[in-house]
Amino acid sequence: MAALSESTAVSEESPTSESDNTLQLSVKELVAFACRSGDLASDGPGGPTAEEGIRAHQRLQKKRPQGSEAEYRLQVALQIDGQAVVLGGRVDILHPPADLHTPVQLDEIKTTYVTPEQLPDSARALHWAQLKIYGYCYLLQQQAATVKETGPGTGDGERVALQMLWHNLKDRKTYPERQEFSWPELEAFALAALGQYLQWHRDWQAHRGKVRATSKALAFPFPAFRPGQRELAVAAYRCLRDGGELVVEAPTGIGKTVSTLFPAIKAVGEQQVDQLVYLTAKNSGRRVVRETAAHLHEKGLRLSVLEIQARDKTCACSLGLCSRDEDGICPRTRGFYDRLPEARRELLGQPLLTPETVAATADRLQLCPFELSLQMLPWADLVVCDFNYVFDPLVRMNILQDQSRRRALLVDEAHNLIDRARAMYSTRLTRGDSRHAAAACKGTHPALRRAIQSLVRALDQWVIECREAGNPHHTQATTPDSRNSELWITPLVENDTGNIEPYPAAVSRAAHKVLTVVSQLWEQSKAPPEDIADWLKALFRFLAIEQLVGDQHRCLTRAEKRGARWQEQELKFLCLNAADYLAQAYRQFHAVLAFSATLRPPGYIYRQLGLQADAPYLALPSPFNPDQLGVFLCPYVDTRYRARDRSTDALVDMVARVYHSRPGNYLVFFPSYRFMQQVAERFGERYPGIALVQQQPGAGEQERGAFLAHFADGRQSLGFAIMGGVFGEGVDYVGEQLVGTIVVGVGLPQMNQEQELLRQACDSDDSQVSGNGFDIAYRYPGLTRVLQTAGRVIRTESDRGVVILADTRFTDPFYRNLYPEHWQLQACNNGEALSQGLGAFWDTADDRPAPATT
Repeated sequence: MAALSESTAVSEESPTSESDNTLQLSVKELVAFACRSGDLASDGPGGPTAEEGIRAHQRLQKKRPQGSEAEYRLQVALQIDGQAVVLGGRVDILHPPADLHTPVQLDEIKTTYVTPEQLPDSARALHWAQLKIYGYCYLLQQQAATVKETGPGTGDGERVALQMLWHNLKDRKTYPERQEFSWPELEAFALAALGQYLQWHRDWQAHRGKVRATSKALAFPFPAFRPGQRELAVAAYRCLRDGGELVVEAPTGIGKTVSTLFPAIKAVGEQQVDQLVYLTAKNSGRRVVRETAAHLHEKGLRLSVLEIQARDKTCACSLGLCSRDEDGICPRTRGFYDRLPEARRELLGQPLLTPETVAATADRLQLCPFELSLQMLPWADLVVCDFNYVFDPLVRMNILQDQSRRRALLVDEAHNLIDRARAMYSTRLTRGDSRHAAAACKGTHPALRRAIQSLVRALDQWVIECREAGNPHHTQATTPDSRNSELWITPLVENDTGNIEPYPAAVSRAAHKVLTVVSQLWEQSKAPPEDIADWLKALFRFLAIEQLVGDQHRCLTRAEKRGARWQEQELKFLCLNAADYLAQAYRQFHAVLAFSATLRPPGYIYRQLGLQADAPYLALPSPFNPDQLGVFLCPYVDTRYRARDRSTDALVDMVARVYHSRPGNYLVFFPSYRFMQQVAERFGERYPGIALVQQQPGAGEQERGAFLAHFADGRQSLGFAIMGGVFGEGVDYVGEQLVGTIVVGVGLPQMNQEQELLRQACDSDDSQVSGNGFDIAYRYPGLTRVLQTAGRVIRTESDRGVVILADTRFTDPFYRNLYPEHWQLQACNNGEALSQGLGAFWDTADDRPAPATT
C-alpha cells in the first residue's frame, strides 16, 4: 500500500462540505464495492426479507446486556493521499469493556435460513469485512478523542473484539462467532479497501469532470428548434433545476427525445442533477435515445450512456452461450466479483454501454452480461431502461432509490405506464403451474417438492372455503361459461390492527414455506430446478405484492373445469390503480418529467399516474402544418360488436376507396384479431389483386421485422394490424413508408370481469380510484390507442397523409372534445363523400410546393 499514507484521524469539526471535495462514504458502500469476492449471489430471494431481518435485529438488540448500546453511530474523518474522507455507519450493538483487561466488543447481526457453516465462504467474508471496517472506525474514533484530550499517541496496542451473531430464522437460534483484532490488523484491512475505492473515485471524478465540461459547452445539435421544441426544453430544464414534476403532451414529430435530453444534459453539466434515468416502454424508444446520444457524442459530449436490456435477452445462459453446472449454477457467476474490477475499469467512461458493448467485455472475462450491466448502473451518467426497473416492486433496482445522489427521471410514452403499473402491482398463482413445479422437483429436491405440494393443497382448501354457501366474505361473479368456470371476488380491507382481511392466510403461509426452502438452497450456493424458474418468479411476485395490497386491490379466485380430474384454480391480487405506488417511486427522484404524444385529459392522467395535483401541465401544438394531415370521420360504418357482420362490406369498401385514392403504404388497425380476420377474408374475395399483409398473434421479432419490411419507400402495401399493438405505437413510418391509417373503432379495451371491476371501483364514491367508471376503464384508454395509431402518419415536415376514423361513436362530443387541436376534421356520411374528400386532399398535395429544408 505504498501509494497510501497511513490513515490519520482528524477532528469531527473538519470540513465535510462538497465544496471542500470531501468524500462522504458509508461503511456498507465501501464494503460492497471493495470487499466483495467470489461468486455472484443468486437471482432468487437469497435469504430473509428486509422485514424479517429488521424484526430479528430488534429482538436481539432488546436482549442486549445493560449498559450496551444499540445502533451505535461511528463516524471518522480521514486524510488519505490528499483526499478528505468521512467514513461512517452504525454497528448493531456496542458492549463496553467489562474491566480494564477486556476490549470493547462490537456485534453485527446477520439473519439467515441456514447455520453459519452452510453459508458460502464469500458471504461470510463479506459480513466479516463490514464488521472489521466498523472495528477500524471505532478504534480510529477513540484515537481522535484521545488526541483531543491528551495529545497524540501511537494507539498500536489497542484492540477490539468483534462478534458476528448469525441468527437462523428457521430454528430461531443465534450462533455467535467472536474474534479479537489489533489496530494494525484493522488498519491494514481498511486501508486496502479504501485504497481500492479511492483509486476508482479518482477515475470516476476525472470522467465526471469531462462530462460537466462538455455538457456545459454543448450546443443544441440541430440548426434550429422545431416549433414547440424550445418551449419544451426550457420547461424541462426548469423542472430539472428546481425539482418537482412536469407533465408534457408533445405531439408526434416534435422531437421529444432531444428536447428533454438536451436540457437534462445541460443540468448535469451545471451540477443541478447527478444522474439521468430515461424510461421507455419499447425497444424502439431505447433505439431513439441511443441514436440521439450518439449524435450528441459527435458534437463533443463525453456522457456515458448505459442501456439495460431485459435479462432474458441478455443472459448468456438464455442465449445458449453457456450451460449451468451440476449444481444448477451458471459458470459465469462463479468468481464473478474476482473478475469484476477489471471489467469495471474497462467500461468506465465509454460513451455507449449498449448490451453489445457490455456483452463483449463480459464474454472476454466470462462474466454474466446482465449482472455486469447492473454493476455499471451507478457509474453511468444516463441510464436507459424499461419502466419496471424503477417501478416494479420485484425488479426495481435499489440503487436508484438511494437519495444521496440527485437523480432525474424522464418517463417517455408515459401513457403506457398506467396499464403497465397496474400489472406490476398485480399477481397470480395457479394450481396447474404449481403442480408442474412440484413434479419438476421429484427425485432431486424432496423438501422443495413437499413445500410446493402443501401450497397446492392450500389453494384447494381456499376454493372450498369460497364455495361455502352464505360466506359473507366472498361475492360470486358471473363468468362467460358458468357451467365450467366459477369466480369469486374478495375485497381486501385493512382492519383495526392494520392487517388485511379477509385473506387466504393458509395460501400465504404455504407460499412463505416454499420461499424458506428456496432461500436455504440459495444461501448454500445451490439452485432449484431450472425448469421451475418462471414459476418461482411468479411466487416471488405473489409474496412481494401481498405485502402491499390495500383497498386498491381485489382478490379474485377462479376455478375452471369443475368435475375434471385436474381442476384448474387461480388466485389473483388485481391492482385497480397503482397511483400511490408510482407516487412513492417519484419521491426517490429530484425531478420527474412525464411526456407523451397522448396525455389527455390531464385530470385522468394525473389521477392514474400518481402525479402531484399542482405539477405543471404543458400541452404543445403540433410542429407541422395542419394541411399535411387529412382527417376523415366516417360515421356511416358501425364497428360495434353487434353490428360487425352487417358493417363488414361497408368497411371493405372504405378500405378499398382509401387505397385507390392514392396507392401507397396503408395500415388498417382493428380492435381484435377475429374482426381483422373477418374483414381480411371478405377483402380478399372482393379485391384479389391487392395483396394483404397481416399481423400475426404472438409474432416474434423476426416476424415483426418482416411485417415492417413491407412498408418501405416505393412500396404499395396494405397492412392489417391490431390497435394498441407493436405497429400502432413507437414506430416511425417516415415519408412514403406510411401515407395513411384507417382506425376501425374507438379502441375500447375488451370487456371482461377485471375491466368491470375497475369500472365499478371508479364509480364508487369512497374509492381511491373514483371518477366516471366507464370513461376510466374504457373510453380514455381507447382514445389513447386511437391517437397513438393516428400519430404514425406524419413524422417529418415533408410527410403528408390521411387518417380515417371509422365508427359512428367518433361523432360523440366526448371524443370531439378530446381530438388534437391541429386536426381539421372532415365528416363523410357515405363512401362517395369519402372518395371526393380524399381526391381533393391528394390533389391539393400535388399542387403544394416542396417544403423548405433546414
